[in-house]
Amino acid sequence: MTDLKPKIFIGSSTAGYPIAEKVKTYLSKIGDCFLWQEPDVWETNRSTFDNLIRMSNYFDFGVFVATADDLTLTNDKLVIEPRDNVILEMSLFLGSMGHNKSFLLVEDGVKLPSDFSGIYMPRFDKTKDETIEAACSAYISKIEEHYQLGHLSLYPTTALAIGYYKNFVADLVESVQTAENLEFNGVVYTDFKLKVVIPSDLKGMIREKAAVFYKRNGLFANDIKAKFRKHHLWFQLDPKNAPTAIMYDMPSTLTGVDDAIELILQKGYKGRTKMQNLIEQKELNNFRRVLQMQIDSSPFAQATVEIIDEF
Repeated sequence: MTDLKPKIFIGSSTAGYPIAEKVKTYLSKIGDCFLWQEPDVWETNRSTFDNLIRMSNYFDFGVFVATADDLTLTNDKLVIEPRDNVILEMSLFLGSMGHNKSFLLVEDGVKLPSDFSGIYMPRFDKTKDETIEAACSAYISKIEEHYQLGHLSLYPTTALAIGYYKNFVADLVESVQTAENLEFNGVVYTDFKLKVVIPSDLKGMIREKAAVFYKRNGLFANDIKAKFRKHHLWFQLDPKNAPTAIMYDMPSTLTGVDDAIELILQKGYKGRTKMQNLIEQKELNNFRRVLQMQIDSSPFAQATVEIIDEF
């Protein structure tokens, strides 16, 4: 599974839609962008509010375009304000995803609610494309940086990745530094590497998927005798690779993520929608990123562990 691009929702008023299309062009350099009028963004037979809540669970980032849409009398002064729904949608994403994942691009001369005072938001002149591009560029580095970090969400993959590393991987990679040699068919193996296998999807019990994977690839179970205890693992012992023995593990801790997604999506039916499949891939990708960050924090793990896709 290649690292997925962040999914970015772009909202605007109807009048500001041409600007939103330009924003999509600029942000598409770093993410998969979806405009609010595009097909499959809104689920039928749901209210706008329900759809927005659902989308804030699906998208990685929300970018909203506040254009000069309404002339309003405020404190005996005429001011230019964005459409109310744009601010509402921005606020929903902001409350659900946080300030590092929800952004507002503001047209010159537009008055924002006082609650936004003191917050830097790039401005643009809708008649000058270079200012729209510059406004997008102000957020591009922020999106790229925060997408590479592990974030807690409604789904448990960040915590699962940290727990999997601390409860299994960290102990194993420390143990193999002092493990006894492993002899098989007259060949001695003295070096041990671990390949963590990310499943292609989350359908069913991961333990069962792992058993099928091990059997399909001719792996066999054996023990490593370390200083304090034995580790029961699945091996690929190829004399051509000696003295290196390759260990494999597919994280069974991922079992149940699909059930959590179904509960949050409030599904009342069997089968998987396109959105559910995409959320599952997004969460597998998040698990992988967080696990890699944990691996990168340890010299033992860096030298021993590799994350691979199911094959």
